[in-house]
Amino acid sequence: MTSAMQNSSRLAAQFGAAWNRFWFTPADTRIPSLLRLLTGLLAIYYLLSHTSDLIVWFGPYGLLPADTVRQLTGGGDGEPTFRPSLLNYLETTGGLWAFHTMAVLVAIGFTAGLFSRVTNVLTLAVVLCYVHRAPMITGQFEPVLTMLLCYLALAPTGAHWSLDERFRKTPAAAGPVPSSLGANISVRLIQLHACALCALTGLTMLSGQIWWSGEAVWWLIARPDSRLFDLTWLHNSIYVINIWTHAIVAFSLSFPLLIWKREARPLLVLAAVVVWLSIGVLTGLMAFAASMIVASVAFLPAEFVLQFVRTSSASISSR
Repeated sequence: MTSAMQNSSRLAAQFGAAWNRFWFTPADTRIPSLLRLLTGLLAIYYLLSHTSDLIVWFGPYGLLPADTVRQLTGGGDGEPTFRPSLLNYLETTGGLWAFHTMAVLVAIGFTAGLFSRVTNVLTLAVVLCYVHRAPMITGQFEPVLTMLLCYLALAPTGAHWSLDERFRKTPAAAGPVPSSLGANISVRLIQLHACALCALTGLTMLSGQIWWSGEAVWWLIARPDSRLFDLTWLHNSIYVINIWTHAIVAFSLSFPLLIWKREARPLLVLAAVVVWLSIGVLTGLMAFAASMIVASVAFLPAEFVLQFVRTSSASISSR
């Protein structure tokens, strides 16, 4: 009995120590800074994608009047809604354009790392304004983008490669690399969320017979309304289609498990780039594919990021 209690206590202590190391070890701030740059570019793209149809969708006589959206989302007839959006109260063309311009400028400021703590939260808020205003025209991209913006708000994303760093009296490059508890929590949340999304994708595929039979990639290629390129010339390449299909499923199911192995991490991040790009080409969902690649960047070691930045800087300066 005593031995069993000692073993239980030892296991509990080991689990507690591992839990604290995972969540509460201050981490390098370069990964959140890189994620700020990449996520900011995604946010700018998302906001700019609404520019050409801004009035068509959200205008006072547009396709999606605010009252109609409230009724479709369960917020009509005075019922409370949990999808607040400033766009619901902009009833003029001028007001819409002013808000849209402000939203893009906020996202640019966040990407550049200008008052990054504030512009991070503001960028999340304006993106959610568009998502909540017309949830019926959103897709897979928006949940990943808002997830990244939400978790990055916990980290000092302006520590590197930012206007915040330039304005500081002592740049980060002048001293030791700063570490932050917020940076670690932010990156860990992104990592776990990316694994959950990847696992959910794989499990969803297992529910479809075409993924088991190896025909799913062909079904995607044969859809002219979504594909980016015409790959129908692969119709006789049965083995290529089957290998491609099963490779996507194998990656989706193995990534959430093997990515935590340090030795396998570089290979899996590279595989994530290849697989998500291929899914983007097959489905036309390139923005979603790009957002999942950005989420996968959270697994890169800070040393790799620093070496990549130095190599890129040297290559640009030599031209």
